[in-house]
Amino acid sequence: MNPRRNGHWRWMPCAFVLACAACATADPKPDPGNPEEDTVSGIECSAPHQLAHDAEGCQVLSTDYQPRDSNSENDSWPACISDDDTYHKIDPNVSSVARVLAYDTVGKRLWAEGVEPTAQDFNDMRVLFEEAEGLGSRIVRRYDLHYPAPAIGKCEDNAAIPLANPDYCVGPAKLQPILTAAFAEGSQGQNLVVNARKIRSAIQWFLYLSPLKEFTTCTTAKKDCDSGWAYYTGGGERGAPVGLSADIATLAPATHDRIFDGVLAMRCWKNLDNESGTSTNLALRDSARTQLDTALLRGMAVIVRQRFLDLFCSSGDYQAGALEELRILVPLLDRAFRERNATQADALKNEVLKEAADIDVQSCIAALDETFPCP
Repeated sequence: MNPRRNGHWRWMPCAFVLACAACATADPKPDPGNPEEDTVSGIECSAPHQLAHDAEGCQVLSTDYQPRDSNSENDSWPACISDDDTYHKIDPNVSSVARVLAYDTVGKRLWAEGVEPTAQDFNDMRVLFEEAEGLGSRIVRRYDLHYPAPAIGKCEDNAAIPLANPDYCVGPAKLQPILTAAFAEGSQGQNLVVNARKIRSAIQWFLYLSPLKEFTTCTTAKKDCDSGWAYYTGGGERGAPVGLSADIATLAPATHDRIFDGVLAMRCWKNLDNESGTSTNLALRDSARTQLDTALLRGMAVIVRQRFLDLFCSSGDYQAGALEELRILVPLLDRAFRERNATQADALKNEVLKEAADIDVQSCIAALDETFPCP
């Protein structure tokens, strides 16, 4: 989608104050039954507010698939299986759903509102995370198609390849080290809130990349389309988001709807382009993938936006956790940010290296809103 250049889509400067003015949790008390663990200190922000003007002034592109507009009758796409605004699975068994449900389970124990995680929570959730064919098994081999692939070999072939290609081999090079360290330290009772937030952000990065990867490899492996759907939705439909889709829908429902449109665009492409075998209409595939990626980027920018708000309305461990999340997720946006405005990309990257109290929250949010205004 493109913003109308009339100046009316932007949020007023005071919006970030209103969005996080109330903080609901008082300083938690330490657990006397486990003196080995760090105590949790500080105030946690109240539940995040939805953006009042999500995607205001945005318009769809002429090439976009629009299942919510008269069941796609008014767009340029031929009739297809997704026109009823529903994702129709190619295979009844979609293993990726369980991995997204695992993310939700980990979240309920480690970072849900009002939850103070314990060392035992980290131990239990690490077991779930490391299950065979589970969430951890996919993160360690996730790659980012926005970057050139290694000239020889795959990311999982040997340790030298991720070291030489950290942007492409983002799973083993960047995400796995964050997760391994955070689970280990949390399991020892150290920096409980901060490590929980690190785990959340690293998995969110993985969940952003996974639909794009799976819908691309679906060109030849048809079941991967279902995995792409599952990694965003957790197996839920538009009105029942799970996993990353729930994270985004809570903050920006219009952005979530546009991401779901993109998911259905990918399914429509596969339905139109040899659903049972290798697809060849790569131009249509790439158009759908661009629609999905644009909306997903906006969704991740909204999450980063909320982390800046968290700096403003939290304190202690919760504020420190928000800062660590920014230091993880701002690099995710850096490539796309730099393509649009390299000066602002540098400024944002430098801003999150500061101490929390020194960060210009308002200017960072304004930069995000200006750079990623539309899904």
